[in-house]
Amino acid sequence: MSTTPLPAESHRITPKFNLALFAFNALAGIIKFSFVAKVGLGGLVLTSILDAVLTICILLIIAWFLKEFWLRLISDLFSLRNIDYQEAIAIILVLSMLGLS
Repeated sequence: MSTTPLPAESHRITPKFNLALFAFNALAGIIKFSFVAKVGLGGLVLTSILDAVLTICILLIIAWFLKEFWLRLISDLFSLRNIDYQEAIAIILVLSMLGLS
């Protein structure tokens, strides 16, 4: 297991950064959905709220699995430092941004 210390607090990924990534993903999804589906404003708001709740639940679960996978396998195989939960969330959000195309 890698024992490399985490970077200083000013260089770490914060919940605010993850919130900004999530907001960008949500805005891109809302814009994409509004062009594809011809629904009214009420339908757009309702589906956006439901999608956001579902996405947050899935995001938190997948980020936990990614953190544990990284901790137990990746850091040992490749001598990389461990990641924390916020970094795992950021990885998932960035990967989801790449998949928006």
